[in-house]
Amino acid sequence: MLTQIYYLLFGLVAIAGGAIGYARAKSKASLIAGSASGALLIIAGLLSPSVPGFVLALIVSVLLLAYFGRSYAAKKKPMPAIPMIVLSGICIVLTRDRLAVTK
Repeated sequence: MLTQIYYLLFGLVAIAGGAIGYARAKSKASLIAGSASGALLIIAGLLSPSVPGFVLALIVSVLLLAYFGRSYAAKKKPMPAIPMIVLSGICIVLTRDRLAVTK
């Protein structure tokens, strides 16, 4: 249950972050990527506690972690990289634990 709620909240944060990126920098890429990743996380929350929901959340979180980790390494700008790295890491740990329980 906690994991499902986390996916839903993380999805909303991703969508909000994409909207903020668009509002501040007129970045359509931020809006599209934030909306897509947020929607996928919300879908994962709706699908869980099934394995497909966990796998979807894990894939999205790993991709977000890779993107924002690379972005932070290149630009050294903490926002929005650090919060997204932390949120993705938490999601990965929660999901890994849930997948271990379901096996």
